[in-house]
Amino acid sequence: MNIKTRHILLTALIAAVAASCRQPEVVPTEDLKFEHGIFVLNEGNMGSNKASIDFYDPKQDTLYRNIYPTVNPTVVKELGDVGNDIQIYGGKLYAVINVSGKVEVMDLNARRIGQVDIPNCRSICFEDGYAYVSSYAGPIDYGNPDYKQRGYVAKVDTATLTVEDTCLVGFQPNGICSDGRYLYVANSGGYMAPKYDSTLSVIALESFKEEKKITVAINLDAVAYDPERKTVFVSSLGDYGTHPAELYSVRTETAEVKPMGFAVSKMQIADGKLYYYGGEFGSKAEVGFYDLKKGEKHVVELSNADQLTTVYGIFVTDGDWYLTDARDYVTPGVLYRYDGNGRLKSKHRTGDIPGHMCVK
Repeated sequence: MNIKTRHILLTALIAAVAASCRQPEVVPTEDLKFEHGIFVLNEGNMGSNKASIDFYDPKQDTLYRNIYPTVNPTVVKELGDVGNDIQIYGGKLYAVINVSGKVEVMDLNARRIGQVDIPNCRSICFEDGYAYVSSYAGPIDYGNPDYKQRGYVAKVDTATLTVEDTCLVGFQPNGICSDGRYLYVANSGGYMAPKYDSTLSVIALESFKEEKKITVAINLDAVAYDPERKTVFVSSLGDYGTHPAELYSVRTETAEVKPMGFAVSKMQIADGKLYYYGGEFGSKAEVGFYDLKKGEKHVVELSNADQLTTVYGIFVTDGDWYLTDARDYVTPGVLYRYDGNGRLKSKHRTGDIPGHMCVK
């Protein structure tokens, strides 16, 4: 056997081994229907118009990539530019598409129902038939400490998909949640560094007016509400230097603010626990949960921790943990599925910058 023949056979063998380890690519069809599973919203790099939705079926351990253009072949620009949030409410799927300035509304098979135009929109929550969407309101303008445009929350009728009203809040509002009586909106001032905003806006749902602002910390981002303890948890990203990132608790009845002693990038409250990943800027992300009843933090050791590059999203359901890895932000990411002890069950290639998940 000559050297050239050996090289061809070796190359074929390597390719066969790699293929056997790789999860099969699944191409969605236009009539595909999804049962129980996880919708994954991939952000895509700003300006690339590559926001996309994947669907993971845990029973079949199958991920369907980029389902939106397949089931919506007549939508010209597909999903749009920069996916920022995804939620299900009232039998509809809502995807917040930041730079495209819209909330895309779909059925639970990702077929388009319509859209709501909201400029520079960021996050969404729901209450009593309405969607509430945080918006920077003004144009994208990073690094402008003299930025003048305050953000707002848009009140959207989920039956008609129309904006009924808006309520001014602070600068560059990000996360938003509801306790049934009030909305809590994390104002970041992210465009205005180093003059960050540091307030949590409190909006009464009945009047849809901002009743007060609670000073928490600079550059606020994600929020989550714990109904048992009537507490809003809000993350501060700090200034990526002098002021460290940290998670804070805010008692809704007293407006008392307390630092939690650890940093959170994204979080989810479920089953009496606050699940999170996060860490100080420039450090490796920590994954774990905070027991809300016991007041104890637990770090989860992942079986493949050395394989993770850029943890970017977290979601927990049915006893399993789902983490997304954005990797280098320009190539496809990865969805990892773990059991409750951090043991890897499977992994799948996703779209670019997978960051947001919801369960069907």
